[in-house]
Amino acid sequence: MKSSLKLKTIDDIERELSIILTCEKKQKSDITLSQIFDFLAESIELSIQGISYNKKRSAVNKLLGKYKFAKLISTGNYTKANQIPGFPPKDLGDSEAAQLRLKTSLTAFKLHSGPFAEHQVFGELDKKQWERVHSILATYLFGYIQLFGDEKLRFLKDRENKKEKNFSEKKQHNHQHQQNKKEDRGDTKPSGHNSRKWKNKKKSHYKGNKNQGGGPK
Repeated sequence: MKSSLKLKTIDDIERELSIILTCEKKQKSDITLSQIFDFLAESIELSIQGISYNKKRSAVNKLLGKYKFAKLISTGNYTKANQIPGFPPKDLGDSEAAQLRLKTSLTAFKLHSGPFAEHQVFGELDKKQWERVHSILATYLFGYIQLFGDEKLRFLKDRENKKEKNFSEKKQHNHQHQQNKKEDRGDTKPSGHNSRKWKNKKKSHYKGNKNQGGGPK
């Protein structure tokens, strides 16, 4: 499901999950919250348990996997041509258990340092790469949920204020940097200018001595 949401880290997933659980919500299709939470939790669990797929991958499949991974990272979302295998799973019907499972898996991922399992399509991934895959997956899955309520509006407002604050701080920093550069040029220019005047003066004085001196030619 295409979504305007852009999650990049596990922390982003946790924050969005807290908003989902707080807000009034409904599904955009017949996919339930339990299915969404369970599928994302299972993906995270498999990545940190170090369980690699038994099927051997040929050199062609490895190259293809790297290409597909690079394509996914560059686009930042799943498309109709690149849907998620196995989704949606069977609805287990217990949304609270699914929520707890997802929260636990997110915490476990942050604490886990390795080893990590191979992805069934992309092949070997490190923690940072797996984090991006999970974040893009969460973005896709959370796109099935439509949120209502003041909490979502507050979140969007806070995010916009944060962007404006970062832009203002960056602009101020650049202005200060340019000001410092101008001051540095102002301190060095007179010194260089005086130095050139002194050299010219000295050269002229030398020529005068040479041309007007009374010594032998």
